[in-house]
Amino acid sequence: MRTTSEKAQRAIADAALITFGNRGYGLATLEEIGAQVGLTRGAVLHHFRSKAGLLAAVVGPCRLALAQLVMITPLSNPPTDDQRRQLLTSCADVFGVHRGALGLLLSDISARIQLGLDDQWFMPWERLANLLVGSRADHLDRIRAAAAIGALIQPVTWAWVDLDNARTRAALIEAAVAVLAGTSATDTAHSMVLGVAPQAVG
Repeated sequence: MRTTSEKAQRAIADAALITFGNRGYGLATLEEIGAQVGLTRGAVLHHFRSKAGLLAAVVGPCRLALAQLVMITPLSNPPTDDQRRQLLTSCADVFGVHRGALGLLLSDISARIQLGLDDQWFMPWERLANLLVGSRADHLDRIRAAAAIGALIQPVTWAWVDLDNARTRAALIEAAVAVLAGTSATDTAHSMVLGVAPQAVG
């Protein structure tokens, strides 16, 4: 069972994630974050010591999950189609669980600078792209890999997308697979029905 202190920290972190996302890290204050959970600024500082410390706690699980994702079990080089699909599925899982923190890190430069991430922010995404296409991929393959990751991230960070809906989640993954393969989502769906692998367009 969680202690009262742990519950308070979780409530503060949840309120901070919403406030940072809505107002931006730079404009959000500890007073307004605390007010959302019935606490004073001093009480918030008792749990997190600083606004920067609160930000680090809020996005920490997301950063850890992204780091673990890029350290996934080694794939073939280049990976098989099944391995690519599984990696994209794992990406969708991680992005969905951490959608609020991911959206904050993607959209708020001041938050990334505060965390010392701005110069390093693209490293995990480049690593993911390399995993999807292999180290010997050409320029167009790398562009498709980056676009496939973007095809997952963009809808995930929109609050109205219901990721708990199995059909929505499947459509999201199929869209990313189609982008990576250089085909349309419709072509991919038809190919799945017919049991024929879609051909990539040059």
